[in-house]
Amino acid sequence: MKERSLFLLKGLTKEELELCYRLAQTEEQRHCKGDVIYSPQTAKRALALILEGHVRVWQGRVPMNDLVEGDVFGAAALFGTGEEYPSTVVAESDCRVLYIPQETVVQWMKEVPAVAENYVGFLSDRIRFLNRRLSTLTAGQADGKLWRYLLAHRDENGVVYVAEGMTALAERLDMGRSSLYRSLDALVLTGRIHRERKKIIILQTEE
Repeated sequence: MKERSLFLLKGLTKEELELCYRLAQTEEQRHCKGDVIYSPQTAKRALALILEGHVRVWQGRVPMNDLVEGDVFGAAALFGTGEEYPSTVVAESDCRVLYIPQETVVQWMKEVPAVAENYVGFLSDRIRFLNRRLSTLTAGQADGKLWRYLLAHRDENGVVYVAEGMTALAERLDMGRSSLYRSLDALVLTGRIHRERKKIIILQTEE
């Protein structure tokens, strides 16, 4: 386990990291493409760190997020009181996942307060992300739906990479391909975006 790969250990001193490593009780598992890793009925009370591979998070039939090496899932399963995990996580490729049980996370928080601060910060970021995703999914007009999607998926440089292609993006947004291209053209004409093949650059940042 590398500290650069896990948000809970960001910014810790060398001594704090060594303590966390000594306290850690982890389990690594391999999952095959197509495996349901987490479901509302089968989730573990553990934080899952993707060491290798690609997973997709679903809320019912709606794809909510794609996660790759270095990303985590399962935070909602750690301390929630509900019996069911809210999402389904499916392996989109063969994966290796490191599971950090609730007991280990609790020990880290008790011994190293910065771990708890990192956890709260992570949850705050997730709430903002989910709010943007909900805005995307509930947008009434095609242009608004596409714009909110782009804002929700931009990187730190304001760039959205459409690696899967426009047909896949149209399906994800529940739009026709022609409607998607009309919406893209409209956003270009209004100066909100610039397109370079499969790269879309956000020129305005209002949400």
